[in-house]
Amino acid sequence: MKRYNMIPTAAIIAFTMLASGCSEDILDDINKDKSHPDDAPAKSVVSELITNTAFTTVGGDYSLYASIYIEQEAGVHNQMFNAETRNGEPVSSTTYNNVWNSTYTNMKNAKLVIAKCTEEGGLDIGNEITLGVAKLLLAYNAAVQTDLFGDVPFTEAGEINPNGTPKYMQPKIDKQENIYKDVMRLLNEAIVHFDGSDDGLNGPLGANDYIYGGDKKLWKKAAYGLKARYTMRLLGRSANPNADLLDIIDYVDMSFADADEELKFDLYDGEATLNPLFGFSYSRDGLGASASLLDKFVRLNDPRASQYFATWVTWVAGKMITDPDEVFTAPNGTPEQGQKYYDFALVNYSLTAPTQLLSYHEIQFLKAEALTRLNRELEAKPILQEALTAAFANQEVAIASALYEWGFGGDVDLGAETAEQYFTDEVEARFDTHPLQEIIIQKYLAFAGASGESVEAYNDYRRLAYLGDDFIELANPKNVTQFPLRFSYGVDEVTNNVAVKEAYGNGQYVYSEPVWWAGGTR
Repeated sequence: MKRYNMIPTAAIIAFTMLASGCSEDILDDINKDKSHPDDAPAKSVVSELITNTAFTTVGGDYSLYASIYIEQEAGVHNQMFNAETRNGEPVSSTTYNNVWNSTYTNMKNAKLVIAKCTEEGGLDIGNEITLGVAKLLLAYNAAVQTDLFGDVPFTEAGEINPNGTPKYMQPKIDKQENIYKDVMRLLNEAIVHFDGSDDGLNGPLGANDYIYGGDKKLWKKAAYGLKARYTMRLLGRSANPNADLLDIIDYVDMSFADADEELKFDLYDGEATLNPLFGFSYSRDGLGASASLLDKFVRLNDPRASQYFATWVTWVAGKMITDPDEVFTAPNGTPEQGQKYYDFALVNYSLTAPTQLLSYHEIQFLKAEALTRLNRELEAKPILQEALTAAFANQEVAIASALYEWGFGGDVDLGAETAEQYFTDEVEARFDTHPLQEIIIQKYLAFAGASGESVEAYNDYRRLAYLGDDFIELANPKNVTQFPLRFSYGVDEVTNNVAVKEAYGNGQYVYSEPVWWAGGTR
């Protein structure tokens, strides 16, 4: 085992990006030619687009705050404590401002790549795979933004004049329903592009693609997986739910064959580059073990209960807690504020755990849910087992990273045999009695961790509440009147865009107005 007793540059960068409401997001300035930004080939812009989407939009503040609202973590210090206790943070326009801006930078870069690959006479004309990646990531960032905020600027956001200046200084707000039409259109177009080749003069993506190395077949599978995710997201607004459920099954079958193919950013080396949740935990130490999460593990006789949490032995050293009764958890909604006071989730110190933009276990959970909603439980059961096994393996990677790369004592075993035994001894009987409920709860637990999947757990909670399938029990007493139904707009847009300022008001709407796909009007 080894531990890094240092403050790496990457950790400082992670801290700067993840400390909401502090300095401006610096990732916007990385890998950018400020003198001639439009001269960069499309594939170089894609490198930044992939990195920023993974590190900030997926792995950063959005996931961090969602993990608190959905009780996979407990906020115990500073902004995280405020979010936990609903003291300002959920309604403030400063809370998500850095990542709000960063996600719009991603959309701008995606639109820039699209323009480069479609402008007549350009050196990127003919780069169909590059174009497809840009459209997929534009759809991805737009979906994240509208899922969390509802109606947001999209069609006019990130549009650039030929001289590089913004085309619209106050981009209009688009309806979420229309944004989702664009999201699905972009994914469909990307799938067509992935049947082509990168024949432009600037050359193929290759090593500039940090996820798939330019492999168009894998990008196409990712596009189908995202179509499954978003079709399920819109189920409550569907005119033909059964047809959409059948489509979801088809999309999953055309997506990842196993976890090796999933859409993930797996370049954290533990020294120069670090998982963003580790960067936050190392720099800010604002999270504690969630009483709600541990209670679920214990009630379900889940083997993660004895492998997921750790306690501090000294200010910098800790060890795994193998007896769940000994975990000192933070009570959701009413913790004491302090650092290194409560025990913590080991995954918070995973230096190298990958960031999951779309995981294999997620699409298998989607398929299991679709089959069950179609009353095909016998087909759904082995799919749920496959999803559970893949989820255990993903969380094992994160826990092992904390144990062996940071140096916490203990061993983790969430391998296939452990998953199979848990499924056979515990999950199967519950599934036979309440199949949809078991799928939803297991998916929720699978999304806890260092992979940035808490936003999807948060989206699921709101989606399922609208469908009347609110199987995920939360413990925070503040939720009676102050569960955040959405995130609040970023302060830069509230200050400078009249339409967004009007939509924001005093921010209290986050407690009363669900987004459109969850039954709201905006």
